Parts: sequence; C-alpha cells; structure tokens
Amino acid sequence: MFGWKRSKREEYYKKKSHLISRLNKDVIRDGTAYLSCKIEGLDDVLSKFSVKGIQSLNGEFIDEFLSFVDCIPQEYPLVLEIHGPQFTEEEKKMIKEAVISDADYLLGKTEADNRHHRKVFWWMVAGTVGSGVLLGVLKHFVDDVPLEFFYVLFWLFADALVRYLFIEFGDYKNEKIRAGRIASMKVEFVEAQ
Repeated sequence: MFGWKRSKREEYYKKKSHLISRLNKDVIRDGTAYLSCKIEGLDDVLSKFSVKGIQSLNGEFIDEFLSFVDCIPQEYPLVLEIHGPQFTEEEKKMIKEAVISDADYLLGKTEADNRHHRKVFWWMVAGTVGSGVLLGVLKHFVDDVPLEFFYVLFWLFADALVRYLFIEFGDYKNEKIRAGRIASMKVEFVEAQ
C-alpha cells in the first residue's frame, strides 16, 4: 500500500522551478529587468531617520529590493519602477538621489571588502609558502625539533588559501557584480491613475 505512494519529501525534492519563464513574464521587457514596487508615499521609500539633503532608503524597502535583484540573471540591466502617487519633481529627485547614494555606498563597501580580501589572500599565499619552506628546511637540516607545529601551521594556511581560491573568490566577484548592477540602475516613476 505504501510502496505505491511517493513520499512527500521526494515530491518536494523533485519539484522544479520555472524562474526564467516567470521572470520573462513578469519582469523582463526588451532585454531590461523592471523591478516594480508600489508605494503610498515618500515614507515607504525614504528612511524616517534621513535628514534633508542626506536621504537614505528605508531598510524594509532595501531588503525587499535586494532579495529580488538576486533572482535576476546578471546580463539584464536593472530599472527600478516605482508605482505610486504623483510626486513632485523635487520628491522624484530626492528618491533618485537616495537610490543612487545608497547604491554607491553599497558599491564602495563591496570594493573595500574586496580590497581587504585581496590583502588577506596574499598573506595566505605568503604564509603557505613560508611555512612550507620553513617546514622543508627544518625537516632536512634539524632533526631534534618537533615538526608538528609547523605541519599544523602549513595546513592552516593551505586550507584557508584553497577555500579562498575555490569557494570564496567567486562569491566576492559576484558581490562586486551585484553592487555594480545596483549602482548603475535607473529609476522610473509610474503614477497611479
């Protein structure tokens, strides 16, 4: 009786996504990804902690936006399409400047993180090579020194180096591309009728 039924777990595991067709239907038009969001007023977009002239985006708005950006393939440029009431030109300018400013901060932070990781990478290379050379020299010329510490040191550096090269490097590159896409995004307004 139970042999004929597929388990729910197996059914969930075999479930396939139709993300590309969904994106083509809802988001992508003429080779551009339009990220639509509906707002009721400036408070939905701008942070309540902003001061005039130095606006930043609302945290909830940023989270919603960033979670959606990650679903869109990297070859599509982004357009943030804001649906809402009729804004004055000054309000539109404030929103655009806040988007550009926050995107620029995100890009700058990502670039700083990548510079830091490149420095760490070169220290890992130097540590791996140095501990390997030191281990080889001590092994051939000095017999009465315990080498376990140098083996552990070598493997710690080598493990971190390999993890960076094969796992983390791609993540850092993708974060830079993501931040660059967001920083080059355009903002359009669609007024409610």
